[in-house]
Amino acid sequence: MDDKTRNEIAESLETLAEQPAWNAAVWQRCFDMVKTNADDELVAYFIDDLVHYTGTPLFRREPRPEHIKSYAPEFRDMAHAVRSRMSLSDFKKNYGW
Repeated sequence: MDDKTRNEIAESLETLAEQPAWNAAVWQRCFDMVKTNADDELVAYFIDDLVHYTGTPLFRREPRPEHIKSYAPEFRDMAHAVRSRMSLSDFKKNYGW
Protein backbone atom coordinates (compact mmCIF):
# COMPACT_ATOMS: atom_id res chain seq x y z
CA MET A 1 0.00 0.00 0.00
CA ASP A 2 1.40 3.40 -0.88
CA ASP A 3 1.79 6.25 1.59
CA LYS A 4 -1.04 8.27 0.06
CA THR A 5 -3.53 5.43 0.56
CA ARG A 6 -2.16 4.72 4.03
CA ASN A 7 -2.66 8.37 5.02
CA GLU A 8 -6.16 8.48 3.52
CA ILE A 9 -7.19 5.44 5.55
CA ALA A 10 -5.68 6.92 8.72
CA GLU A 11 -7.41 10.26 8.13
CA SER A 12 -10.70 8.47 7.54
CA LEU A 13 -10.35 6.59 10.83
CA GLU A 14 -9.48 9.80 12.66
CA THR A 15 -12.48 11.57 11.14
CA LEU A 16 -14.68 8.72 12.31
CA ALA A 17 -13.19 9.01 15.81
CA GLU A 18 -14.02 12.73 15.91
CA GLN A 19 -17.73 12.28 15.26
CA PRO A 20 -19.85 13.24 18.28
CA ALA A 21 -22.81 11.28 16.92
CA TRP A 22 -23.41 8.52 14.42
CA ASN A 23 -22.55 9.67 10.91
CA ALA A 24 -23.41 7.03 8.33
CA ALA A 25 -21.65 8.82 5.47
CA VAL A 26 -18.36 9.10 7.37
CA TRP A 27 -18.59 5.48 8.50
CA GLN A 28 -19.34 4.27 4.96
CA ARG A 29 -16.39 6.17 3.49
CA CYS A 30 -14.08 4.71 6.12
CA PHE A 31 -15.46 1.18 5.72
CA ASP A 32 -15.15 1.34 1.93
CA MET A 33 -11.52 2.47 2.14
CA VAL A 34 -10.65 -0.26 4.62
CA LYS A 35 -12.46 -2.95 2.65
CA THR A 36 -10.86 -1.86 -0.64
CA ASN A 37 -7.41 -2.15 0.95
CA ALA A 38 -8.02 -5.38 2.85
CA ASP A 39 -5.10 -7.01 1.07
CA ASP A 40 -3.05 -5.38 3.83
CA GLU A 41 -3.22 -7.73 6.84
CA LEU A 42 -3.48 -4.94 9.41
CA VAL A 43 -6.16 -3.04 7.52
CA ALA A 44 -8.16 -6.23 6.97
CA TYR A 45 -8.09 -6.83 10.73
CA PHE A 46 -10.08 -3.61 11.24
CA ILE A 47 -13.11 -4.65 9.17
CA ASP A 48 -14.81 -6.49 12.05
CA ASP A 49 -14.35 -3.53 14.39
CA LEU A 50 -15.97 -1.23 11.87
CA VAL A 51 -18.89 -3.61 11.40
CA HIS A 52 -19.36 -4.01 15.17
CA TYR A 53 -19.33 -0.21 15.54
CA THR A 54 -22.52 0.02 13.47
CA GLY A 55 -24.42 -1.99 16.02
CA THR A 56 -25.48 -4.44 13.32
CA PRO A 57 -24.66 -7.58 15.34
CA LEU A 58 -27.01 -6.33 18.04
CA PHE A 59 -29.79 -5.66 15.53
CA ARG A 60 -29.57 -1.91 15.87
CA ARG A 61 -29.34 0.48 12.96
CA GLU A 62 -26.65 2.61 14.55
CA PRO A 63 -24.54 2.69 17.69
CA ARG A 64 -25.87 4.26 20.83
CA PRO A 65 -24.25 7.56 21.86
CA GLU A 66 -22.48 5.97 24.82
CA HIS A 67 -20.80 3.48 22.50
CA ILE A 68 -19.54 6.10 20.08
CA LYS A 69 -17.17 7.57 22.65
CA SER A 70 -15.77 4.17 23.56
CA TYR A 71 -14.80 3.42 19.95
CA ALA A 72 -13.02 6.75 19.33
CA PRO A 73 -9.73 5.75 21.02
CA GLU A 74 -9.72 2.47 19.09
CA PHE A 75 -10.13 4.28 15.77
CA ARG A 76 -7.27 6.61 16.73
CA ASP A 77 -5.11 3.58 17.60
CA MET A 78 -5.94 2.08 14.22
CA ALA A 79 -5.03 5.30 12.44
CA HIS A 80 -1.68 5.46 14.26
CA ALA A 81 -0.92 1.84 13.40
CA VAL A 82 -1.72 2.32 9.71
CA ARG A 83 0.37 5.49 9.48
CA SER A 84 3.34 3.93 11.21
CA ARG A 85 3.26 0.79 9.01
CA MET A 86 2.80 -1.37 12.07
CA SER A 87 2.48 -5.11 11.53
CA LEU A 88 -0.62 -6.92 12.73
CA SER A 89 1.38 -8.84 15.32
CA ASP A 90 2.87 -5.59 16.69
CA PHE A 91 -0.58 -4.01 16.74
CA LYS A 92 -1.93 -6.90 18.80
CA LYS A 93 1.01 -6.61 21.20
CA ASN A 94 0.72 -2.83 21.59
CA TYR A 95 -3.07 -2.56 21.76
CA GLY A 96 -4.68 -5.17 23.96
CA TRP A 97 -8.23 -4.34 23.09
